[in-house]
Amino acid sequence: MKNNFLKAFISASVGFVLLTTAGCLKDKAFDNNEYGIKNPAGQPKGVLFQEAKVKADGTQTPTIKGILPDATPQSVQTLVKIAADQAASSDIHIKLVANNDLLTGTGLTALDALYYTIASMDIVIPAGQKYVQFVITVPDASIIDPSVVYGLGFTISSVTESDYTIAANSKNLVVGIAIKNQWDGSYHSTGYFYHPSSPRTLDEEKDLPTVSANSVSCFLGDLGAAGYVALLTIDPVTNKVTITDYSTGIPILQFDDGLPTTSPGYTAQWDGSPLCNNTYDPVTQTFYLRYGYVGGTGFRVSEEILVRD
Repeated sequence: MKNNFLKAFISASVGFVLLTTAGCLKDKAFDNNEYGIKNPAGQPKGVLFQEAKVKADGTQTPTIKGILPDATPQSVQTLVKIAADQAASSDIHIKLVANNDLLTGTGLTALDALYYTIASMDIVIPAGQKYVQFVITVPDASIIDPSVVYGLGFTISSVTESDYTIAANSKNLVVGIAIKNQWDGSYHSTGYFYHPSSPRTLDEEKDLPTVSANSVSCFLGDLGAAGYVALLTIDPVTNKVTITDYSTGIPILQFDDGLPTTSPGYTAQWDGSPLCNNTYDPVTQTFYLRYGYVGGTGFRVSEEILVRD
């Protein structure tokens, strides 16, 4: 399965520029292909967790890692990286500490130390590289309750190299560990993205990773690289899909009965439009989605049919 873990970005405290913080800014950044962390001249280089995600209230959005309910050891990874234009010129030594206080407000249950191992909390980004994998191993997932999403919190506590600083908004990470649910998998998405100035067809592969027992996350339309991620919660009895925000920071809207007729209003642009009523077909393993958000000039709406590979 392709790596579909969510991207996270950092901001002001160490002089980095965050390009994806509000709906209108994200749209502009998308149109101009301006994504990623920029390190302005004269500002210190930083170290951070790639997948750190901080909500407006300061609490953490967990990065959920799905594992199989197997008795054989399984590992989940996250990146510790530098924010700099160039790779490290020498080894960078970073110390991590466990910090389960970060689980407050996440809804996750702390994973007992008996159920996981970490080779080392002392991380080294080798010279010539920009990142290194931080690995958590679960020796036996068959004993983990599949109805619970467990969590682990970590904080970057120090970096030994004086020309690097810790990125304040990305120094904390909450990793959620969940047993993969039945909807977790790779899908082929086709559809149409309705946008006032940049309408376009959709045709791409997507991974839908587990978030909870009945939920998966999904890139909104083709805006995954911009950090637009929705949460799909499936009713296992009715197969109705409820769509909410997962990491965009703006409300995600679902349109069960048709495209919006105002602001600016849209008409169907492809044959699959009538089918997109936010449901899941368990026989064909297909999602039929219509969802979006409000940008500076009105609704942006993604209609998608996602068929499991």
